[in-house]
Amino acid sequence: MAADVTLAAAARPGRRGLRLFGLSWRVLGLVIVGVMTAELLLFLPSIARYRHAYLEQLIESGTLAALALDATPDNMVTDEVKHALLNNARVDAVVLVERNKAKRALLNIAPRPDMPTFNLKERGMLGLIWDALATMSRDGAYYTRVGGESMRLPNAMVWIVVDELPMRLAMYGYAGRVLALSIMVAVFTAALLYLALRWLVLRPLQDLSADMTAFRSAPEGPGIERAPTQRNDEIGVLDREFQNLQRELRASLRQKSRLAEVGAASNKINHDLRNMLSTARLLSDRLACSDDERTRALAPTILNTIDRAARLASDALEYVRDRPTPRIEEFDLADLVDEVGVALQEAGEDNDPNQLRDWRDEIDGECRISADRDLLYRVLVNLGRNAFDAGATMVSVRARARAGHMSIDITDNGPGIPPAVAAQLFRPFTTGGRAGGAGLGLAIARDLVRAHGGDIALMESTARGTTFRFTLPL
Repeated sequence: MAADVTLAAAARPGRRGLRLFGLSWRVLGLVIVGVMTAELLLFLPSIARYRHAYLEQLIESGTLAALALDATPDNMVTDEVKHALLNNARVDAVVLVERNKAKRALLNIAPRPDMPTFNLKERGMLGLIWDALATMSRDGAYYTRVGGESMRLPNAMVWIVVDELPMRLAMYGYAGRVLALSIMVAVFTAALLYLALRWLVLRPLQDLSADMTAFRSAPEGPGIERAPTQRNDEIGVLDREFQNLQRELRASLRQKSRLAEVGAASNKINHDLRNMLSTARLLSDRLACSDDERTRALAPTILNTIDRAARLASDALEYVRDRPTPRIEEFDLADLVDEVGVALQEAGEDNDPNQLRDWRDEIDGECRISADRDLLYRVLVNLGRNAFDAGATMVSVRARARAGHMSIDITDNGPGIPPAVAAQLFRPFTTGGRAGGAGLGLAIARDLVRAHGGDIALMESTARGTTFRFTLPL
């Protein structure tokens, strides 16, 4: 328990590291970058609109300056008045063109042919954005001729000559204010989203990562159980499922550790037990030669009991061994099936001379396969012995080459396997209620078949018989 607490405490600095350099700050940075990108996309039409409005104001003020000429008898003013009007209008020249009237003009700087000229009425949004960016990229004084309509004279055309430097400085100030506001919006939005994500997503994920780290360090330890979350969203489902998985894995690992310890102990015990059973069998053979009739009658029973005990010890010892590595060789499967049938029939005669054991080799002709002959011998012996012990009197073996593998069927005429037993048939120590067995025969057969790269399965089990099928790659 102390070690688990230490491990859990050691996981906390890792969680702090996640806060400083992990997903939290990445999310915060990503949100800021996203908001600033959105603000930039909004800034481009905004700065274009600001420049357009600025020029429209200059056109309005230039129109007022040009209309001052109507107050004079000859539409002429002195140079001092002209300079005053243009300075108040913040333009360097203005020309008012109205239908059926003479032009009115105030000029500090005369328009030149090489002077950039554009009409606000003819500029689209993309053109205005390009003009605004071009204006902000220039330096120093830059004179431009701009045309547009005035709200005071809807039917007139007003042309002005303006120095872009004051407008450029105003645009810089506007851009700075927009930038400051964008940073404030980005930080505020990112902070809100960061807190929401941290509370709803990041903290539960950090708890899960800490649990995973502690579980990886001590998967078989008792661990520190957290209270199950009450959330019903995906994070809550993930947390509950991980806790369930963690508990199941810990229980499974503890069980496997205990089985490994039992297997190691059984390995030592079985060696001595088989020696003792061998001695007991020698004594039983002497009892069978006794002059006492009652003693001779008990000898077969004692011998059968000793044989079952020896077989249980052998099966247990064989199961706890590591899965063997097959030594592949080519041989005739039909010969192996005949050899297994002879061994099973002789074993049945030794146990009960009156018991019928019909082993049928239904493989047509020669059937060459590449496998470990000794391992397949043990597979067939285990399947056949289980069938005869379960009450079958006939077992047949068939083989057929399928797509990329050899399929071998073992069919008997026994009473069948109960459905409750069939669901866990290949688990160790599953006997199906049959007395005298350890329930390891099918588990061993499956391990031996899988060692070849194949598998074994129960194909059919009814009151008329049972069929097992195992496959071997060709």
